[in-house]
Amino acid sequence: MNGFTAEVLDEPGLMFANGEEAIDPRVGLMEYGPRTPSGRSEHQVINIGYIGSGRSLGAIEKLFKDMELAITADEDKSKRWKPPFPGLGERSSLNFTFNTQKRWRQTITRGEIRDLNQIRSRKDRLEEAVEIIKINLEVLYAKETPPDVVFIAIPEAMWDACTPSHQDHARMQSETSDFHNRIKLLGMEVGLPTQLMQPKTLRGEDVQDKSEIAWNIAVGTLYKAQRGHPWKLTELEDGTCFAGISFYKERGGDQSRTRTAMAQVFLETGENFILRGDPVEGEKHGPGNNHLAEDDAEQLVKKILRHYRSHKKTEPRRLVLHKRSEFWEEERGGFIKGAGNIELMDFVTVRERHPVRALSSGIYPALRGTMVSAPNNEEHYLYTKGYIPALSTYPASNIPEPIVVKPDPEVSDSSPQKLCREMLAFTKLDWNTSDFCTKLPVTIGISDAVGNILAEAEAQNTSLDIHYYHYM
Repeated sequence: MNGFTAEVLDEPGLMFANGEEAIDPRVGLMEYGPRTPSGRSEHQVINIGYIGSGRSLGAIEKLFKDMELAITADEDKSKRWKPPFPGLGERSSLNFTFNTQKRWRQTITRGEIRDLNQIRSRKDRLEEAVEIIKINLEVLYAKETPPDVVFIAIPEAMWDACTPSHQDHARMQSETSDFHNRIKLLGMEVGLPTQLMQPKTLRGEDVQDKSEIAWNIAVGTLYKAQRGHPWKLTELEDGTCFAGISFYKERGGDQSRTRTAMAQVFLETGENFILRGDPVEGEKHGPGNNHLAEDDAEQLVKKILRHYRSHKKTEPRRLVLHKRSEFWEEERGGFIKGAGNIELMDFVTVRERHPVRALSSGIYPALRGTMVSAPNNEEHYLYTKGYIPALSTYPASNIPEPIVVKPDPEVSDSSPQKLCREMLAFTKLDWNTSDFCTKLPVTIGISDAVGNILAEAEAQNTSLDIHYYHYM
């Protein structure tokens, strides 16, 4: 591998309550408490609504009760880098409490389940299941004091009625729609963030142990309830607008023109939002190689910058675009036009896999943060997963693969090291997990899940909320 160079980037820091810093999300939450909208350390009470059958509600109430106390990992799954869940409540280091009251408890009756099962078509059963949840969400929203977050404890019989029997990893879905995605859209309509709980999780048969489930529920619910992040990055350049550009295919309608672009926008403050572009007619060549026509690219960047100005009351000094495919000339020109007079720009292609491997001389794999650069310096291989010194281990069993970071040859005003440091930082901002990091930066990594929700035919007639907490 003559000509290749390697270096190790510093681990990005995170900020918690009162401006305290740590590099591990769980350690920071336990030592300092979550960052609140005020920035100060203060106990928060989260009002929880929940919908389900008598049995599934009983199961989720037991889970909430268990989460009031510390939960250790199962003996066979205990790992030193995964601390026990510390519990919730006023004395908890997490500094927040789940408030569950009967007025926010909505029961799906046996009669409703019986009627659902009598419907012959799975497509129609799914529609009826969505309608049952919709009615209950509307009831909760109409309360004098609505809950902050609503849990959907999916009844076993409802799951079985709407799940294709031939699928190994089943979802509640029909040929044209998906239950999870539809519920997320309903939550947007009534203004209530939602959390779906599958029967296997409520039965205690999830692949994750109970401590891990409790951690992820706590972090995700806190983010949804306080409408903001429990931690933020310590270092993102001020005046920079980051956006991940991706594509999805709308369901229904004329399939020849239903591809749509979307942008996930991140500010240096940690705020982020989802923007849907217009249907595009750009060409497509193979998986992940989607491109925008010049006008579509221009309009999408203009939309991104309008929202940036709305939040920051000023123009960004720098624009950074992440995308899974390379930037074509026409597309690049549209992005540049849309950016107007922005001083600095970086267009970066991010790919999930590459055969290049960096091998260490010890028993552990490459360090997280290892950046290997190709001889021509056009492409860089970044280990976002690997041995983590702060945890004294590599927290996985597979051999880590680097992601590919390729700055656009014509629009790249920053050093490759700076671009890779930012990529590394964005692997610590996915609120769907409390893990140390994810493999892909969140600008790109959550695009499939968000795109699936936007792809629903009903999304075209829904007033979409721009905030990510409605999509997770």
